[in-house]
Amino acid sequence: MNHAARIRRNHKRPTVWLRNHVGQLIAFAFLLFLLLIWIMPLVWTILSSLKTSAEAKQFLRLRNIVPINWSLENYRYVFSTATTPIFGWMQNSVIVAVSQVVLVLFISSTSAFAYERLRFRGKEAIFWTVFGLSMFPSVVSLVPLFQIMNALKWLDKLPSIIFPGVTGVFNIFLIRNFLKAVPKELDEAAAIDGAGAWQQYFRIILPSIRPVLTVVALFAFTGAWNDFVWPSIAITNPKNLTLTPGLRLLQVSEGTHIVRQLAGGVIGMIPTFLIYLFAQKYFLTGLNLSAGIKG
Repeated sequence: MNHAARIRRNHKRPTVWLRNHVGQLIAFAFLLFLLLIWIMPLVWTILSSLKTSAEAKQFLRLRNIVPINWSLENYRYVFSTATTPIFGWMQNSVIVAVSQVVLVLFISSTSAFAYERLRFRGKEAIFWTVFGLSMFPSVVSLVPLFQIMNALKWLDKLPSIIFPGVTGVFNIFLIRNFLKAVPKELDEAAAIDGAGAWQQYFRIILPSIRPVLTVVALFAFTGAWNDFVWPSIAITNPKNLTLTPGLRLLQVSEGTHIVRQLAGGVIGMIPTFLIYLFAQKYFLTGLNLSAGIKG
């Protein structure tokens, strides 16, 4: 092959590569565009919260996104002001979120185990009826839920925002689908050895469904941490608020100081970000509903 032919072939290679990967490049460009749309408000929020109040009033524009004088003034103020007890709100949020995670994991996993493994009359009809009823908007149940909490004398107390969120039918559906990949022969072998339903649940089912339980735990934690509407209705004492509705109080008290509100928002999203960051491996594994034990 002469030198001219080699040059022509080398020039064709980039064109051939682009032709073969044009679909991937378009998909990559589209995903990159979506990423920028999603991440820019987040970056703007974080950087603006690090500006001084004086600088923010003068340069709170998108083109002046990077602070000129970096400052933690807004965070110090949010943590120190008595009108917005953010430490107490965070403590309440942790109590509510952790309590809901524990209760959701237990109730959802035992319910899914019963629907998938145990035999009783009408279980499919019961499951799909409950699943269908869960399709109604949650706002429909706010008034009845308020009346129930009032009858239990739980209003303005943390149990009023812990227990209403522990019976998510979607979590049961998710775990039940995952259980379909766990061989029933394991249960049958345990039953032959004399293991009862509870022993099968604790010794066989729980170790087999850890990936999907991680997904459910993440959903439950973020749902409880970010819940705004119901806590705002059930809790009236500012000291008993969780962080998300508490930030609304911060917005009202600091209406002219936008950067202080942004600092509060950044504080509110840090826990869920860190949890997802460290648990993303298990989260992605758990989303694969066929990742159960293979026989």
